[in-house]
Amino acid sequence: MNELLKKILGKVFYAIFCLIFVAVVVELFFSQQVLNISNSVREAIFAGKGKEYAGMNVLRVAYPDGPVTLEPTVADPVTRQRLDNIYEALVKADRDLNIRPSLAVSFGLIDNYTWEFKLRSGVKFHDGSALDVEDVKASFDRAMSYPGSELTGLLSTIKDLQIEDDLNFKIITSDPDPLLLQRLSMILIVPSEYRDRKMETPVGTGSYEFDSWDVGKKITLKSFDGYWGEKSKFEKVEMYSVADKFDRVDMLINGDADLLAFVPYDGVDYVKENGFNIVSVPSLEVQFLLFNMRSNRLMSNIKNREFVSFSVNQKSLIDAIGGYARSVSQFVGSGIFGFSPYIPDHVYDFDAAAELAKETGLVGKTVQFHLGQGLTVLGDYLREKLGEMGVNVVVSYLNESDLLKSMESGKADIYFLGFKSGIGDSSSFLSFIPYSDGPYNYLGYKNEYVDKLIKGSLMEMNFFSRQNDLQEAMKIIVEEDVIGVPLFEYEVVYAFNDKVIINPRIDGIIYFDELIVN
Repeated sequence: MNELLKKILGKVFYAIFCLIFVAVVVELFFSQQVLNISNSVREAIFAGKGKEYAGMNVLRVAYPDGPVTLEPTVADPVTRQRLDNIYEALVKADRDLNIRPSLAVSFGLIDNYTWEFKLRSGVKFHDGSALDVEDVKASFDRAMSYPGSELTGLLSTIKDLQIEDDLNFKIITSDPDPLLLQRLSMILIVPSEYRDRKMETPVGTGSYEFDSWDVGKKITLKSFDGYWGEKSKFEKVEMYSVADKFDRVDMLINGDADLLAFVPYDGVDYVKENGFNIVSVPSLEVQFLLFNMRSNRLMSNIKNREFVSFSVNQKSLIDAIGGYARSVSQFVGSGIFGFSPYIPDHVYDFDAAAELAKETGLVGKTVQFHLGQGLTVLGDYLREKLGEMGVNVVVSYLNESDLLKSMESGKADIYFLGFKSGIGDSSSFLSFIPYSDGPYNYLGYKNEYVDKLIKGSLMEMNFFSRQNDLQEAMKIIVEEDVIGVPLFEYEVVYAFNDKVIINPRIDGIIYFDELIVN
């Protein structure tokens, strides 16, 4: 079991985690290029609404980033945003991250090791071939063995796939796996002929099929007439990649886009002023401070960790970064399974912090704080807050590679990180960071009882027992051991014209057929 657990913990990319702040988040939160620009400058940057809307047989969506590949075994969110309308998996998460049927019309647990599935009949791939169990098996094989696959750990608990006929099969696991369905939701189903072959163009079963790709600029999809479900809402969808936030907002204002994903926060008011619609949704990505508890570091003393925690005023921090975030009490958002309602809100207490700093002798000493490049607002904030109590903070802004190296070697006392679970389960965070053998537990934390709870959650099939284990583990690391300071969960803002309405999903995926057309 230990070897299996290591495989699960070490290889799983399904969490789609963000241990380093990516460029999109830096742009959304901490860029201040247009916070105070004059109206005349604004007018020069953002052209007025001068074009008529295109007919809604064509949907135009602008994203901040473009994919470098359309390979279906890649797990990064940018690529998946382009593929999730082309491909389908056996099961699919709904808006609340509950698992629902997709290509598998039904599924169920026979015993703790055996799952049965029935495929939907009449499903065709975009190349005209019919879906059967061989395609499922080939897709599993491809996810596990295709060169560069980022999904290899997802299926590590599967011992056997038993084919009964073209539409029915069983999955046998080596150990009980309560997250099997969530893992399967990440495996995109491809025709069996591509088991070992490179896919030059995407071939899925979704309501939209691939049409063209102007690399770095635009991907075009078209309606798939052979789709098994309801006809797609749009004849064509154009997905633009526009890195410059001025240009991206300009596309919406100027009538060249219908939907803007990831609106820069400093452009929200201007979008509103021009009569466009704004809606936001929690990102489920929690940002936090993480302490280095190695014996030779200052934060090995829990009172020093409590000092930092009491020093942080979440409200003032959120104000400093410009809003569009909400305070959090723990390391996962409230939409994640295992979130504990029993953990109270974070406490800011200047007097208690000052007393602790004096008691531990931290006053006059220097604390090293490492975080990603571009996050100067956060670095300045912590330096100022701890400095008010006589503690010196040396801040270093590092690129992703150097930040990871710093964590591995334990150079800093405090780190700033973010984490998002794409499968909606707090075991992702717990098994990656506080678990003693977790792939990102570089900072010296070890608690045997917490390890036991995390291990149990990875194999406990009882819903309530799993929930209790996850909530108890979270409570211990937040309240008793204080491994870090949960800070905030940012919101993702969308803007759209009067021809279409989006009700954003908390997982960040935009399914085009879920949009409402006016």
